[in-house]
Amino acid sequence: MTTPSGPQETASAAQTGDFAQFSRLPSDIRHEIWRAASSSPAATPGVCIFTMAKPEHCGPTSHRPAVHAPLVVHEPVNPALLATSTEAYDIAQRSKTPTRAYNPATDILYIPKDGFYNFTGGVCGHLGEPWVADIRHLALALPVADQGLWLPIALLRLASLKTLSIVYPAASGTCGCHDDVLLPADSSTPLRQLTEEERADLTIVADYEYETHFGTFPIRWRKNADEHLTLVERELVMNTLPNRRILNEEPVPIWDADARRLALRYQARVFEPLKVKTFASGGRDV
Repeated sequence: MTTPSGPQETASAAQTGDFAQFSRLPSDIRHEIWRAASSSPAATPGVCIFTMAKPEHCGPTSHRPAVHAPLVVHEPVNPALLATSTEAYDIAQRSKTPTRAYNPATDILYIPKDGFYNFTGGVCGHLGEPWVADIRHLALALPVADQGLWLPIALLRLASLKTLSIVYPAASGTCGCHDDVLLPADSSTPLRQLTEEERADLTIVADYEYETHFGTFPIRWRKNADEHLTLVERELVMNTLPNRRILNEEPVPIWDADARRLALRYQARVFEPLKVKTFASGGRDV
């Protein structure tokens, strides 16, 4: 019998039956193994939720208050553990998953509605923070997916951006284009991509009056998620104004001049707890 080399391997062995004596271990030892295996491997990309700074995050001698709280990722629960056994599932649900520092090269930075303007105008502003140049994966709440020039101007600082995700309130049904996304109670809830079928079935509706200096214009449309992503891309490209250079004569770093588009992948995502498999009968209750 191959001896498991760590908690992740032990959980896998217990699941497949390779570690037949696992159920005979004392319960406190089993529980400790489950707790150690409860978080996903460190290499798994996570989600950092951009939140506004609280008073304790602002330095007492600082003349410029912090814009955001510390950027951390709550490690998601290991999905293999949730499907291992009833005992493993219960331990995983009760255990607090560890936190770690946000890694802009691999993790997704999620910008909720109430943080959008502080992120685009503050953190990504002309006197903003240098780490934004390393962000590769950005996700926006649905209501801020079409906020005019705010995101295009921020793109001047997002030199490494590879993917732009729109986060929808749900994976199915119908939602308004300004419907907000409720943050999950569990900070480790995954931000998963919608499947092809889900993108086709999800409906986004616009029905509002758009006010300008030249008058009020009715906005009426109904699109599935794929069509909505295409709309987001088209308006973002149009508002980026690549031939005019938006600010201080600087070009947008991720503009693809040959393709005449932004070098981005657009994705549809939703906050959703991991699905748990039904445990097979016989030897899977531990």
